[in-house]
Amino acid sequence: MTLQGLRGDQVEGYRFLDHMTDAFVEAWGPTMERAFAQAGIALFETMMYTDKITPRNSEDITVEGHDEEELLYNFLETLLLKFEIDGKALGKFGVHVINQGRDSLNLTGTANGEPYDPEKHGRKIEVKGVTYHQMAIQRERDRVLLRFLLDL
Repeated sequence: MTLQGLRGDQVEGYRFLDHMTDAFVEAWGPTMERAFAQAGIALFETMMYTDKITPRNSEDITVEGHDEEELLYNFLETLLLKFEIDGKALGKFGVHVINQGRDSLNLTGTANGEPYDPEKHGRKIEVKGVTYHQMAIQRERDRVLLRFLLDL
C-alpha cells in the first residue's frame, strides 16, 4: 500500500513509506516532542482527512513508558482510543514535555479536535492498532526521526 505524505526535507512532518499490508509511517521534528506531535497527525491522517478537522475542543494527554519506544506506542494507542471509544477527530497536537521520571518516561500534552463526523472528516482506512514491529527512534544532529507500523 502506498499513501502520500509530506516531503522529507521539511523541518517537521511525516510521510507514509511503502509497505505491503500496513501503514508504515516516518515522522520527524527538531525535538522528540515535535516528532511525537507529527506522529499523532499521521495516525489520524491514515484514518480521515485531518485538514477537515476544526480544533474546537482540547483533550489533555498524559502517558508514560519505560523507554522511548513504549512511550511512542502508548501515545499512539491513547490517541487511537480517543477516536475509537470517545469518537474524537483530532488533528492538532501539542506535546509539551517528555521527561525522565523515577522509573519511566512521562509525556504530557494536548490534542485538539472535535467529535468525529464521517460526512465532514471522511473515512480512509481502519487502523486496528499500533505495533512495535519495525518501530525505530533515531536521534540525528538536527532532528528526531520516528518510524512505526499501524496495523490495518
